[in-house]
Amino acid sequence: MGESHDTNLPGAGAEELASRASRRAARLREDQAMGEGADAAVAEQLRQAERRLRTYSQGAEGERLVAQALGFLERYGWVSLHDVHWPGRPKANIDHIAVGPGGVVVVDAKNWTGEVVVRDGVLRQNGYSRERETTSATTATTAVGARLAAAHRSAVHPVLCLVAQDVEPVVLGQTTVVGRSALVEHLVSLPLRLSAYEVADVARFLATDLGGPRSPEVLTSADLATQTLARAGFTVRSEPARPTGRGRTGAGRSSPAPARTRAAGQPPRRRPSARKRDQRRGRTLVGGLVRVGMVVGLLVAVPHALEWWSDHGPTVVSTFLTPSTPEPALPAPVEPGPEPTG
Repeated sequence: MGESHDTNLPGAGAEELASRASRRAARLREDQAMGEGADAAVAEQLRQAERRLRTYSQGAEGERLVAQALGFLERYGWVSLHDVHWPGRPKANIDHIAVGPGGVVVVDAKNWTGEVVVRDGVLRQNGYSRERETTSATTATTAVGARLAAAHRSAVHPVLCLVAQDVEPVVLGQTTVVGRSALVEHLVSLPLRLSAYEVADVARFLATDLGGPRSPEVLTSADLATQTLARAGFTVRSEPARPTGRGRTGAGRSSPAPARTRAAGQPPRRRPSARKRDQRRGRTLVGGLVRVGMVVGLLVAVPHALEWWSDHGPTVVSTFLTPSTPEPALPAPVEPGPEPTG
């Protein structure tokens, strides 16, 4: 994956970089021949230019070979895109995207020389770790998946294709590393994810979205939420930011307020009239005055209550705590007996 360009031919981007490196190397050779810069610095620049020329030319040839291999997938219902934009990275490109029954496969072609092996779960070339390349393939796949509908994002897979090495498919992290000779068989063996109609729709969308003159932007989580709501039939409208003093971004600007959604066909909410707003303010003011009056009344009454308690409190307490003395019982009345008779 290299710099972006305006064509969508296999290896076009790498070929353009190789052409630039070739022209620079030619100018440096002329400088050396003319004696205008025959010093160590110019000699080092010449070596770097020639090294870049070999790298870009080798990369362009590798992309053409991988594109040729992907061409055999057409009979199995696959559509291939070559040298398209990397979303969010205007100066980078994606080598290949294959869309077929097995999903959307983002292919990064690597035409490496020397010994390329997978050892202890790490891809290595001549003993050096190439984990950055496998991670880059995963990052490109994530950017492509963000451009698709939610139903199709789980069908996007990263593949790193080794052009000059015969390597059976092996998964490193989220990226599948496979040799060019086994690439077609690997893609055909993927489980079914897309119907023929979905393949055509997704391929047509990606060709338009990533094959244009400009690189599309990376979608944020808010953008993805907006797309999901729109597909569900909701109308999303954004409101201007309100200066709240919080969430400042940039030169004193407030962060934008979150978008409000309403169901399609639902009438917009009406703002209350000025009269109703005045009534609400009046009720709020009266309620505040009542609360203030209650607080002031308590502050005035509490000192008087304390003074009264200091004067009469002991008497009240003793009255309730002192036990009462029972009254003595009166003797029972004696009934008079019968009078004696003479």
